Amino acid sequence: MNNTIYRIRKYKEILADISDIDIRVQEIEEDILGISGQGIEERTGKTYKITSSVEQQAEKFMEKKEELYKEQSAKKRELKRIDNAMSVLTEEERDIIQIVHVEHRNYWVLEQKLNKTYRRIKQIEFDAITKMKRYIS
Repeated sequence: MNNTIYRIRKYKEILADISDIDIRVQEIEEDILGISGQGIEERTGKTYKITSSVEQQAEKFMEKKEELYKEQSAKKRELKRIDNAMSVLTEEERDIIQIVHVEHRNYWVLEQKLNKTYRRIKQIEFDAITKMKRYIS
């Protein structure tokens, strides 16, 4: 149960991470464009393949970019899992999860909005998290 709540509470952070990865990929692409071919020396590896320092630098940037895309894909899948789990909830359950766990707001906001007691809101929240656990964990 705590793992499910923890993952839901990270929703906005995951969104920010995805945007950050886009920014970092863009920076890498700009760095790749900025690689100059000034290095004249060539290196020979064990396979006697001749590679320049420019090619090695470009290869390093491409590997970093690939790692970032893999990380971004994992985060997007996590968001899809959370969104899918939220889709099985009633509107009232979704409001509770959204306000308390995604927006990190207080329960009294829900008490006023839903006109329900704290205890009843906690019961509904427990039921919602139980439903979501199947899709998130």
